[in-house]
Amino acid sequence: MTDPRVEHQTRRNELVDVALTVLERDGFASLSVGAVARQAGIKPPSLYKQFTSKADIEAALITLGFARLADEYIGPAASAAEGSRLDHITALVSAYRAFGLANPQLYLLMHSKPFTGTDSERIDRAAVSRLRAFVAGPVGAMSAWAYAHGVLSLELVGAFPPELLDDIWARVSQAIAEFAPDE
Repeated sequence: MTDPRVEHQTRRNELVDVALTVLERDGFASLSVGAVARQAGIKPPSLYKQFTSKADIEAALITLGFARLADEYIGPAASAAEGSRLDHITALVSAYRAFGLANPQLYLLMHSKPFTGTDSERIDRAAVSRLRAFVAGPVGAMSAWAYAHGVLSLELVGAFPPELLDDIWARVSQAIAEFAPDE
């Protein structure tokens, strides 16, 4: 006999994946309970068995996004990076950028809402804690994150000439390295 809580969580996870498909395909403005239900092949009231509102769906997507950023991008980059502090910072910055480019709508959603206490924990796990080893304390880590986030957000909306992006990102890594404590 299957545990109903496990079934509920499994179905919820499936619907989060459906919501992610809708988000990335149609954009944030088109994400709705109705759109997710249509994509899942169910009626909207059935979706309310798993989510209380559109905001609940968004929160689940944000949780998924920060988990993927940490587990699939930042964590592996931090583990694989070798060499100088700049090499490590470049690996982390490149992983952060890769996540945003691979998941542009999810990335924008993750940064479109005010952060709560639990969001702060996800952010810390995903990116900031990895930077602390290479920059001067939490202010340096948050400053580095703000810098990378600003550049990535502008890149996602096409604000930079494509031929300059590699140089821009190299400068981001170099600037973040300046936040580093003396070795």
